[in-house]
Amino acid sequence: MFLCGSVIMDVTSNILLKKSVGFRQKLWGFCALACVFAAFFFLSQAIKTMEVSTAYAMWGAAGMLTTGFIDIIFYQVRLKNSALFGMLLMIIGIIIIQTLN
Repeated sequence: MFLCGSVIMDVTSNILLKKSVGFRQKLWGFCALACVFAAFFFLSQAIKTMEVSTAYAMWGAAGMLTTGFIDIIFYQVRLKNSALFGMLLMIIGIIIIQTLN
């Protein structure tokens, strides 16, 4: 559960950073920083019950995938086939990690 919270805070921080326009809009930028701190707090709680390597791999992949899907859906970003293939590999990796742990 803490890992999910960490991913949500990580993705939220990415969205807020985009809204901050390179920290020109300071409120969005500072909100993004607060979300980063929250993400690491939740990650620190998650690694109490799972290995750091497993938690970090899943956190990173889930964060990148979710951010990528948000870019596609809400910002009409078109990803190259190689990026989509990489995202597919991350999904497969998460499934393998979940299955073997």
